[in-house]
Amino acid sequence: MVITSIKNEKIKKIAELKEKKGRKKQNAYLVEGVKMVKEAFLYNQNILCVIGKKEFLSALPAFNGEIIETDDKVLNYLSCCETCQGIMAVVEIPHAVAEKGEISVLLDRVRDPGNLGTIIRTSLAVGVKNVYLLDCVDAYSPKTVRSSMSGIYGVNLISVDNKDVEEISKQTTMICADMDGENVFESDIKGNFCLCMGNEANGVSDFIKGKCKKTVKIPMKNKIESLNVAVAYAIIVYNLVKF
Repeated sequence: MVITSIKNEKIKKIAELKEKKGRKKQNAYLVEGVKMVKEAFLYNQNILCVIGKKEFLSALPAFNGEIIETDDKVLNYLSCCETCQGIMAVVEIPHAVAEKGEISVLLDRVRDPGNLGTIIRTSLAVGVKNVYLLDCVDAYSPKTVRSSMSGIYGVNLISVDNKDVEEISKQTTMICADMDGENVFESDIKGNFCLCMGNEANGVSDFIKGKCKKTVKIPMKNKIESLNVAVAYAIIVYNLVKF
C-alpha cells in the first residue's frame, strides 16, 4: 500500500500515537529509525504496522503485518525527531508481568523522559528485569523510547500504585537511594533486591523510604550534593549487581 497524503485516515490514526491519549486509546506506540525497527523484530515485539520509504521497506525481514510505503512529507508529519529517519513502526504496548526472583528497580515520580529512557536502557544492560513505575512520565512517549533505545523491548515496564508497593516490599528487599544512607561502595547486599530511585527534585518519598530495609548513597566530593537520577542509578546498580 502506498500513501502520500497526511490527510489519509490511516496516517491520521498513526499520528495520534505521538500523544499519550492516542497511545492509551490504541495500546500502541511509535518507534523510529532503522535500528529501532530492526530491534523490534529481534526482540519479537508485536509489530502492528511498518511505514517508510521504499528503499527502507525492502530491507525488512519477513513480516505479515501491514506495510505502508510513503514519502518524506508523511514521515516528517509522523516523526517526533528533527530529521526524518526513513522508516518507523507501530508497536503494541505489552501487558508486562513482573518476573519473581529477579532484580528490580522502583522509580518514584521520575518526570523527565530522557532520564526514564536512560534508566530503562541501563536496566537492560545490567540485567534488571522489572522496572516498576510509580507516577512517572509516560514510558512510551517518543523521547523516552528514543532514550531507551532497545531497552524498551527488553525489560518489564509495570505501572504500580502504593498498594502494589506494599506487596513488592513483602516479596523482596527494597533499597532506597538517598544521601542519608551508607556508602554504596562499602555495602554488601546479597540476593535479589528492588532499588528505589526518586523524583529528580525531591528524591524518594517518605512512603517508599518506610518500605525500604536499607539505604545507600553515592559519596561525593567538592561540595556536590546530588547527581542526575539516571547517572546515580547507573553507578548504584552496577555496584550492587553481581556479574
